[in-house]
Amino acid sequence: MHNLKGLIFDLDGTLLNTLEDIADSENSALAELSLPPLQLDEFRWIVGGGADNIARKLLPDNMQSEHDISDFVERFRFFYHQNWHNKTKLYDGVSGLIKILLQKDFKLSVLSNKPEEFALKIVDYYFPDWQGKTKPALFSHVMGQRRECPVKPDPTLALKIASDCKLKPEQIGFIGDSDIDMITAQNAGMIPIGAAWGFRGKQELLASGARIVIDHPQDLLSYLI
Repeated sequence: MHNLKGLIFDLDGTLLNTLEDIADSENSALAELSLPPLQLDEFRWIVGGGADNIARKLLPDNMQSEHDISDFVERFRFFYHQNWHNKTKLYDGVSGLIKILLQKDFKLSVLSNKPEEFALKIVDYYFPDWQGKTKPALFSHVMGQRRECPVKPDPTLALKIASDCKLKPEQIGFIGDSDIDMITAQNAGMIPIGAAWGFRGKQELLASGARIVIDHPQDLLSYLI
């Protein structure tokens, strides 16, 4: 993997532990509909596919219409606007990893299935001035779920990042914590790299095609440098 020149990071469960704030917001939306809450650990297996897919998994069979899904997503958005940085935190080692990668001239991006308004808000907060107005930019792109684009594992946005960065897909490693991320990497012709510290764990990552699985963010450096 020493020929890689770019890296695309998933956000939730890869750069940031966002699980509690997501779970609190989803459970608040469920409560408004008089539906029972889920335990925190259950959300590890639900998040990652985008807000609409999460809603489909959480709602009962008699609430699967497009209206029901849309209504639930709007309820989630309302609560997440209030909760998104209550308990969320960077994973240990992420800041140091990014600093070293930038020193080595890697092109770094973020691609999430989180609604893009939240992806941008969160990156702005936890990676201040990531666009590089007063210092070198951390990320060339921060992209999330967009109404006009399919979500991961569709490779459309990953390939747009590659094109904008003037890199071939095989020159990019895609780092994420779920099967969705590993499949996205393969669909885009990129190198799938599993983040075992995230929500899902090593077994799912290997089963879904991870080329390597790393236990700590800075373990990635031994494969790249």
